[in-house]
Amino acid sequence: MSGVSGSAVGLGGRARAMVAIHAAYTAATLLAVTFLSIFLWRAGHDLTLIALFTGLTTLTIPLAFVLNGVVFRRAGAGTSIRLGLAALGLTYLAVIGLGQSAVHWVLPLGLLRGLGEGWYWAGYHLATYDSTDESNRDRYFGAQAAVNWLLTALLPPVAGATIVAGSRWGGAYFGYQVVFGAAALVLAGAVVLAGRLECGQRPAFSLREAVVVGRRNAPWRWVTWARLADGFSGSLSGLVLTVLTFLLLRNEQQVGTFNGLLGLIGVAISVGLAAFMRPRYRIPVALVGAAMLVLSTLVLPLYLSATALFAYGVLRAFGGPLHGNALAPIALQVIDRDPRARDRRYEYIVHQELCLGAGRVLSIGAFLLLAAPVDQLLLSRIAIVVCGAAPMVILAMFAQIRASVPAADTRALPAAA
Repeated sequence: MSGVSGSAVGLGGRARAMVAIHAAYTAATLLAVTFLSIFLWRAGHDLTLIALFTGLTTLTIPLAFVLNGVVFRRAGAGTSIRLGLAALGLTYLAVIGLGQSAVHWVLPLGLLRGLGEGWYWAGYHLATYDSTDESNRDRYFGAQAAVNWLLTALLPPVAGATIVAGSRWGGAYFGYQVVFGAAALVLAGAVVLAGRLECGQRPAFSLREAVVVGRRNAPWRWVTWARLADGFSGSLSGLVLTVLTFLLLRNEQQVGTFNGLLGLIGVAISVGLAAFMRPRYRIPVALVGAAMLVLSTLVLPLYLSATALFAYGVLRAFGGPLHGNALAPIALQVIDRDPRARDRRYEYIVHQELCLGAGRVLSIGAFLLLAAPVDQLLLSRIAIVVCGAAPMVILAMFAQIRASVPAADTRALPAAA
């Protein structure tokens, strides 16, 4: 079983620290990444450049996971988290320094951000596994999501208003500089907090073991397919939807207010899930969430209006927590089945990220190939519909896991290596 720092009725100190650290990461993401695509769009008016930036980030993230395992093999999760947060902070500071010319530096910026995201998430997954167990994971992910949605309700409206007001005080991009600078400061504080995090040490790392973990732990193969679908849908849909939202609402303040209203709904749903979710409810709750997510991606591209955007947002605000929070603990349950989970947990984490990365590369690559011959707005609408089916695919894969691995059967594998 994973290292337990909590209990069935609450969270331990490490788990609470991870909620706080991830809240800081989320705050910086909401301040910077939410508006980074819009910043690059305004500077270049070309979705291809933004897709290239996203694609480079996507390629680098799994590389960072592997580097973390090979180069920093004796370091704990705290080291990886600090490196990741520092690299992300440098990315935002670089954008501030480059200004409008940042659109011509998408290669190094994408690579730096990819390293930051990869190192952060490598440490995050290790710390999460070591700080929770099957008795408190629903509470952990619910509490984390509630905090993140609360930040979503508060920060995007403030950031959007700052960007719009800044354009009146110091030029079109002054507000962006303020917001990106605030994100860098938040990350610096998180680096200090992560210095106290002591967990995630591992004896060694084997890339070969990371590639073949599904051969030994059969239910993990369903995680593989789920992560491929997740990667294919998440990266591209996030990129396209941010720009489409901006084009429909016409300024950053409206985008921020829109995201903030959705955040209020997400807080309520996540608090309820943290309080009442039980393992036996995960699949039914996720089914409701997946249906809402799929419906949302049919409404927006069909009508592409402010009313459709509102309907899309409400459906995603309900569906996102119901789907994501309910399914989050299941992959960790599959890792628990391995008697050598303590030694191999990072190999499972890397395998999961390689699958996500493969899905992201496929989707971004397809978008880049089609961006030249196809109208970008039409292509964006098609991409939303195609990616919108992913929540149902992910649910189907995790439902297979729940069918083959009952909650009580956490140690079904033989002990032999």
